[in-house]
Amino acid sequence: MVLLLCSSGAAYAQVFSPFSRYGLGYLSSDVFSVTKGMGGIATGYSSPIHINHNNPASYSELTSTTFELGVNADAATVRTKDSLYNGVNGSINHIALGVPLLRNKLGLSFGLLPYSILNYNFTNNDIDTNKVYTGQGSLYQFYLGTGYQIKGFSIGVNAAYLFGRLDYTRGFAFTDSIDAFNVQNATSLRVSGFLYNVGVQYKKRILKKTTQNTLKTDVFFTVGAQGSSNVKVNARTSSQWERYINISDVQTIVDTPLSYAEKRSKMVIPYNFSAGFTVGNENWWLVGADFRYAGWNQFAYDLNTNKLANSWRLMAGASIVPNYDSKKFLDRIQYKVGGYYGKSEVIYQGIQLTEYGGTVGLSMPIPIPMAVQYREAARFHFNADIGSRTPGTKSLIAESYYRINFGFTLNNVWFQKRKFD
Repeated sequence: MVLLLCSSGAAYAQVFSPFSRYGLGYLSSDVFSVTKGMGGIATGYSSPIHINHNNPASYSELTSTTFELGVNADAATVRTKDSLYNGVNGSINHIALGVPLLRNKLGLSFGLLPYSILNYNFTNNDIDTNKVYTGQGSLYQFYLGTGYQIKGFSIGVNAAYLFGRLDYTRGFAFTDSIDAFNVQNATSLRVSGFLYNVGVQYKKRILKKTTQNTLKTDVFFTVGAQGSSNVKVNARTSSQWERYINISDVQTIVDTPLSYAEKRSKMVIPYNFSAGFTVGNENWWLVGADFRYAGWNQFAYDLNTNKLANSWRLMAGASIVPNYDSKKFLDRIQYKVGGYYGKSEVIYQGIQLTEYGGTVGLSMPIPIPMAVQYREAARFHFNADIGSRTPGTKSLIAESYYRINFGFTLNNVWFQKRKFD
């Protein structure tokens, strides 16, 4: 087991997440930038100007064509009983477009986002041999979804194509005192198939504060749920043994593979569901909470026989805008805070990992020249997440992570004929 190597004082690591060795790697969040700073809530969130991929029922709320982009910068600190290691990683969080097909009734969204990330590199130093374990790769999903609304009730569905490749190596590198070629086993997993999730929401105005129909300070209650069943996808595994040498820290294969094997099979992506609510108005104040659950104990495949556990997470968050109509920039920023606690799908040395953390965020309007004439609006999102993933025992490995998310939202009105030119 690769994580056992970290308990050795002589071990060296350069790693983003050591626990990505389990399952399909570190599972990426499907929450977009607008609510990441609120603990990651999403199931009970809907907006006329933001895309919520987590619950496709929310697409029916869109009133303008919306483009969203998000990127992550992650850092991790891995602690063992007597060692400390650090690693960094960057990735795209999402690229998505949302379109209101029928205003306040039918919406459409499509985009690309990562499903999981594999990234670890460990070396266990013995007297004559260094045992090297590495893993790299990503799985992605391209999705297309729609949501329909009638009298406050919304229903939606996302269909996604899952694809990508994960590469694993485990090798034996001999020291300079031994005149022999290094040997490693290189294995690749290619995944492809279709996923889906179905969502529902109900939104009701519970307090009307405006005399005009601007909806800027009305208070809404929104409750939602989403989920999917077990889904089988295609998995193709190829594995080979090969000899190599290191020249100036560059690995060079010295001959054809010593052996090669390939296998095709089906992999089960487990069921998941979530439920949540929000109360308020994102142009004023908003509070909410989510609960999520996934049945990862049913997951297994040839490269990773480590048993996984069912995971769950409870999230809560809040936001406030001091004065949406103010001419002062700081008054129009949306300030966010949140937190989460739960159990990971990873089991390490018989203990299911605990995950917890806190988030903060800002959503800032971006001035656009001639924005009124062209009916455009833009926002920049900044979110920070500080958390921990640990078995809860000091003698075992633990990971602290620091995640920064940058997001961009652009709104425009397309496909609507003007009354006056």
